[in-house]
Amino acid sequence: MATHSQCFWGLYLALSLYFIHSSSTPHVYIVYLGHSLNVHDPHLASKHHLQLLSKVFASEEDVRQSMLYSYKHSFSGFSAKLNSSQATTLAKMEEVISVFRSKTLRLHTTRSWDFLGLTLSSSSSTSTAGTPLQLAYGEDIIVGIFDTGIWPESDSFREEPRMRPIPSTWKGRCVKGEMFEPAKACNRKLIGARYYLRGFEEEYGPLNTSGNPEYRSARDFLGHGTHTASTAVGSIVKNNASFFGLGQGTARGGAPRARLAVYKVCWGKDYDGKCSEADILAGFDDALHDRVHVISASFGSKLPLLPLFVSEAAIGSFHAMQLGVTVVFSAGNEGPDPSQVTNVAPWGICVAASSVDRMFPTRITLDNKLSVMGESFIITPIKAKLADATTYFVSGVCRPEKGRLDNLPSPLNRFTQKGNKNRTP
Repeated sequence: MATHSQCFWGLYLALSLYFIHSSSTPHVYIVYLGHSLNVHDPHLASKHHLQLLSKVFASEEDVRQSMLYSYKHSFSGFSAKLNSSQATTLAKMEEVISVFRSKTLRLHTTRSWDFLGLTLSSSSSTSTAGTPLQLAYGEDIIVGIFDTGIWPESDSFREEPRMRPIPSTWKGRCVKGEMFEPAKACNRKLIGARYYLRGFEEEYGPLNTSGNPEYRSARDFLGHGTHTASTAVGSIVKNNASFFGLGQGTARGGAPRARLAVYKVCWGKDYDGKCSEADILAGFDDALHDRVHVISASFGSKLPLLPLFVSEAAIGSFHAMQLGVTVVFSAGNEGPDPSQVTNVAPWGICVAASSVDRMFPTRITLDNKLSVMGESFIITPIKAKLADATTYFVSGVCRPEKGRLDNLPSPLNRFTQKGNKNRTP
């Protein structure tokens, strides 16, 4: 009996110590207050955020060290390092809508826009200057890309001849950083570039710019942001885009005349993209204040879905909608299974992947001179052994173990049994 009692009290003590440790360990939390009452005075908004935070800290110095971001331009809130007890205390305050721990989100061709009907050729639907109407509509529209940054030297972001001055409504700027000099990187096409790192570094530690060569700037290391930006608003790059010679053609974005503003909120970690919600909300706050017209964000959270008032994507896009800014999210990379979409706020546009009307035909010629048309990215003739289907099929079902070939069509059965089984594309 004494042994059981000792085990019980030992377990109780261990659990108590665990919960005490858990409640005292600081994490990055987002405190959301809704619409900013001091929208025209960011200084007052920040001061109010510090006053709220001071109610759960003993000194002013602790308050300032805890604060990561004050969201003060387009909506009201802040992110700070808090333990669970402090977060609970703030959540009970009347003016606080929600308090939630900042999570890490994941990152989710030359023919695509033609396939969608956004062509470069002249048509009956043209502007007075002879430019296809759908391309003219991108003129002077400012698109904010939330991603891994930008490679500014790409031809997709060059300043085109006779490009008009930057719209006078624009309030953003290009921020200097590692290997990113605004005077060289930015122009009338790429008009803004900011980066946000505090949330990422609180979660993963100081940014590694040596072993995993990220850049402490808006410069893109992973390439994901450069890809999404060029797909959306890339300038026209004529006959210079291909995949190792395949599919050569003119590359451009859906709105090649639009302006580009980059908000680097995702960072390389082990050659993967990590996006802190605290950093993303800071990007939303700045982008809306900068006066972008459209925001594109290709990242999402893990399932299951959480309520909208504890989702940075839902909160940021809600306030964008209030200001007339359209937010476009990616649906995700989880495939066709049900309930896999991670961006579901009704005030945003969620875009899924699509098919494309393009093929890369390759002719396979067997030893018996029979030719079969297939698809491949191989661009030079090769000879190779054709896989013996009897090795991989059992009763017509593909399996890794060896077995008999019973239910495949007889012509294929014969071909796989003849000669050296060579093929030449």
